[in-house]
Amino acid sequence: MTKNVLAALKKRLFRDDRGGVLVEYLLLLTIVGIGVIAGLATLRGALLNELIELAEAIEAITP
Repeated sequence: MTKNVLAALKKRLFRDDRGGVLVEYLLLLTIVGIGVIAGLATLRGALLNELIELAEAIEAITP
């Protein structure tokens, strides 16, 4: 009896794919989020370097 119940449960779980779409969306959002964070970190570094160069140029002009 227990084997039949376990076999039926196993069969039902393997056929059930309702949560699959949610997992795919979560994975996609995680990858996009990591990409956005990496892009913003790169942008921050580039902007900081440009502002430092601008400050040095203004400092060189003023007496």
